[in-house]
Order: sequence, then structure tokens, then C-alpha cells
Amino acid sequence: DIVLGLSLLIWTALAASTNCNVNASGGYANCLSKSNPSAEAVKAWHSAGLAYRFRLHRFSTGSSWGYWQFNDLNYHVVSLGLGGAITAQVDNRGSANPASYYVSLQ
Repeated sequence: DIVLGLSLLIWTALAASTNCNVNASGGYANCLSKSNPSAEAVKAWHSAGLAYRFRLHRFSTGSSWGYWQFNDLNYHVVSLGLGGAITAQVDNRGSANPASYYVSLQ
């Protein structure tokens, strides 16, 4: 599908992304920071990293958004309207130690 392909190309060009390794039961790990993000995407790479929690944090004000908890291997995308430096955080609630998660901020 051409529209989907163009959407993914635009996302990739504008986004910062990483694979974030997070230990089980270790609490939230800081995975990626970006200023003024307009969207986020997160995905677990392996079922041993399920379930996991995802949230956004702004250290300058102590503000947090989320958490969102996921229990599948799908990409999860959320539109944002946040200003300032925002950090994406993942909490591994699964059994893998560590588990790897894809995290992207656009």
C-alpha cells in the first residue's frame, strides 16, 4: 500500500528511535529523550518481555504521562502534544532479563 509506505518513510525521517534493554522488575528505564515530540511508538521484541508498561516523563517539571500497559508484540502508536524535553520510559513486567523494546519519538 503506497499510503502506508509513505507514512512509514515520513515517520522514520522525523523520528528518533532506539532498542532499549530493560531488566525485569527493575522499574522504569529511561530509553529515549526528544524535544517537543508529536508521537511515540513502542513495541516488545519477544514474548518474554510481556507484559510491559510505557510512560513519558518530563524531568524539568517532574510531570509524567501514562502508563500504558501492553501484553502483545504489536507496535503501539500514540499522538502527543507535549512541549519540552520528554523521556520515554519502559518497565519490563515480564520474565526476560533483560528484554528488548523498540522505542521511537517523532
